[in-house]
Amino acid sequence: MKKWLKYLFLFILISFWGIFLANKEYFRSSIREVAGLDKPCSKPLEYSIGEVDQKFGISKDDILEISVQAEKIWETESQRELFKYNPEAEFKINLIFDERQQSSDEASDLENKLEKLDVAHDSTLQEYNLLKSKYSQRLKDYNDKVAEYEKRMKEYNKNVAYWNSLGGAPEDEYEKLKKEKNKLKDLYAYLEKERKAINALANQANQTAEKENQIIDKYNSSLETYRSKFGESREFEKGIYNGQGINIYEFKETDDLRMTIAHEFGHALGIDHLNSPTSIMYYLMGEQNLENPKLTEEDVSALKDVCKIKF
Repeated sequence: MKKWLKYLFLFILISFWGIFLANKEYFRSSIREVAGLDKPCSKPLEYSIGEVDQKFGISKDDILEISVQAEKIWETESQRELFKYNPEAEFKINLIFDERQQSSDEASDLENKLEKLDVAHDSTLQEYNLLKSKYSQRLKDYNDKVAEYEKRMKEYNKNVAYWNSLGGAPEDEYEKLKKEKNKLKDLYAYLEKERKAINALANQANQTAEKENQIIDKYNSSLETYRSKFGESREFEKGIYNGQGINIYEFKETDDLRMTIAHEFGHALGIDHLNSPTSIMYYLMGEQNLENPKLTEEDVSALKDVCKIKF
C-alpha cells in the first residue's frame, strides 16, 4: 500500500513538472504579478540618446541633460524613479531633422525680423517725436520773432513817415532810425535763416515719419506672414512616441525641447492626451508653462490611473 502511494506521488510530481514546463511563461508571469514586478511603473523605463542630426546644433550631452530635466517633471510629483538613462538601452531618443524643423527655423527668423522691426520702429518713433518737439518749439519762437519784426517794422515806417512829413529828422532821431533799420535788417536775416532751418527740420521730421510708416508696413506684412504660417498652436508633431523610442522633429529652444520630451515620456508611460490646455499631456503646445513646467492635477490623475499608485 505504501509502495502504491509512493508511485502515485511520483506520478503526480512528474505530471506537475510537465505542466510547468509546458506553461512556464504563464507561471513566471503569475509569480511576477503576485510579487508586483509587472505592475505599470514598477521599474524605470530605461532610455538612451540615439540619432542626433547635426543640423539641430545640439550635442548628445545637452540632450541628455534636457531629458533628465524632462523625466524629473514626472518623477518629482510621483516620488519614484520612472525613467533611467542607460547608454545601452534600446529605447532611444532621436533628433531627426526634416521640414518641420525647417519650418520652425523659418518661424524663428521671422520672429527675429519682427523683433528688429519693433526695435527700429521704437527708435524711429522716438526720433520723430524729438524732431516734432524741436520743430514745434522753433516754429513758435520763429512766429514770435516774426510778430516782433512786423511790429518794429511798422513802428519804424511810421517814424520815418512822420519825420519825412516834417522835412527831415534831427540828427539824433536820424541816428536812432538808422540803428533801428540795421537791427531790423539783421533780424530779417535771422528770420530767413531760421525759416530755412525750420523747413529743413520739418522735412527731416516728414522723412522720419515716412520711414516709420515703411517700418510699420514691413512689420504688418511680416506679422501677417507669421500669423498665416505659424500663428496657431500646433499639435505635438514636434515629437512622436512610436512604442520603441521617441523621435523629436523640431524645437525652438531648450524649454521647448524639454516640454516635448516630457510630453512623449508621458505617452511612453501609457498616458493619452488630456483636456486641459495647460496640461503636459494636452494635444497642443501653447498654454503650458515652458519655463517652469509642472504636472497639472489632470496630469497627476492620469499618472495615478496608469501607474496604479497613490501619492
